[in-house]
Amino acid sequence: MTGKDDQGQTSAAADPPSDPGSSGSSSTEDRLGHLETAVERIEAAIGRLVPGSHAEAQQRTEQRLDRGSSVAEQVRAELARAKEEETAAAATATAAETEQNERRQVAERLARLEEQPPAPPRSRRTVLLGWGDGRSA
Repeated sequence: MTGKDDQGQTSAAADPPSDPGSSGSSSTEDRLGHLETAVERIEAAIGRLVPGSHAEAQQRTEQRLDRGSSVAEQVRAELARAKEEETAAAATATAAETEQNERRQVAERLARLEEQPPAPPRSRRTVLLGWGDGRSA
């Protein structure tokens, strides 16, 4: 089917009858007949171009509209999403706190492992007299 054929028929169907002496009812019936056949051909062409029938399209639309369209279901979904986000934020905060604690512990251990200055030597008289260590703490 080409567009040229459709144009020829629709323009012929839209043209007024060329015979002025003919009756108006028969030409109207002829024109209606031509229009009906043109409409049927257009419907057939659309049916070939667009897969599926009207009933199938309506069923797909109903299925799409039936899924989760109530307000309660939408609220539940949003609450679940908010809860998941809150859980993820709490997990991130816990992980950050744990990492900070580990860094602090490592810094403390490093401070303990650093080289200590040597203790001042014990004086000889303190050792001989037994007065203790003699080192000031």
